[in-house]
Amino acid sequence: MPSPILARADALMQRRRQPDAEADDVPILTDAIDDDIPLLVDEETPPAPLPPRIDAAAPSPDATTPDPEMLEQLAHELACRVEQRLVAELPRLIESTVRDFLAEQQMLADLRSRD
Repeated sequence: MPSPILARADALMQRRRQPDAEADDVPILTDAIDDDIPLLVDEETPPAPLPPRIDAAAPSPDATTPDPEMLEQLAHELACRVEQRLVAELPRLIESTVRDFLAEQQMLADLRSRD
């Protein structure tokens, strides 16, 4: 269902100027709106209650202590993936940095040549 405010605004925008109307007679949006303008702070429905907060520091009752060897494998795998990502992104980063630096130098040279 379209908003009554938008419908009134649309009708106001489509209103044709009267031929004998003064030049100062410009349609204003507030002319077409009653005093029952809904505010954004008006709530139609109460917000849903937040779920209970879980403390990240407290271990869950069914959590087991991770195996140190598994943690080592996890750290190694993470390091390998970060390294692969850096190797893949490094050429693009260098290219954009050099391009930006050269463009800045060219801009400074152009400004100096105008003076």
